[in-house]
Amino acid sequence: MRVVAALTTIPGRREWGRCALAYGLFLIGAVPLGFLTGLLRPSTPHMSAPQMLLTALIVFVHPALSEELVFRVLLLPRDPASMRRSRALSISAVALTLYVAAHPLNAMLVRPQALALFLSPAYLALAALLGATCTAAYFISRSIWPSVVIHWLTVIVWLWFLGGQALLC
Repeated sequence: MRVVAALTTIPGRREWGRCALAYGLFLIGAVPLGFLTGLLRPSTPHMSAPQMLLTALIVFVHPALSEELVFRVLLLPRDPASMRRSRALSISAVALTLYVAAHPLNAMLVRPQALALFLSPAYLALAALLGATCTAAYFISRSIWPSVVIHWLTVIVWLWFLGGQALLC
């Protein structure tokens, strides 16, 4: 029931605006950290337009939609106000920890050539910031869609324009 509700809830303009504000705060922290650590480097995509479209579709499905389903919708309460604040924070911390830990595990299983990247403290810090932002967007909207958009947009911009494609090879 929670999955259906998260998938079918369409946030209003106010919720989208609050989620955009959360994303802006993420960018204020993540962009300087990314440039200081070398994880973000201006670049141009080294792929054709059809390859870019395919990449956008693949990234939408995984990691954006699949990770948001697992680490937000399935692990978090849909309405954190329905429980004690300390419990909601504890659940959120566990879900965020699992989200961050899943990245090196994913690299070990699927992309071993990127394991060093996925184990770097800077990458893990950026993943934690992204996960916290997606958690905030989920709590603000009670919908999966703002979190998916934030996650998808972040990964796509990193891959295409900020050196992510080269770091994953």
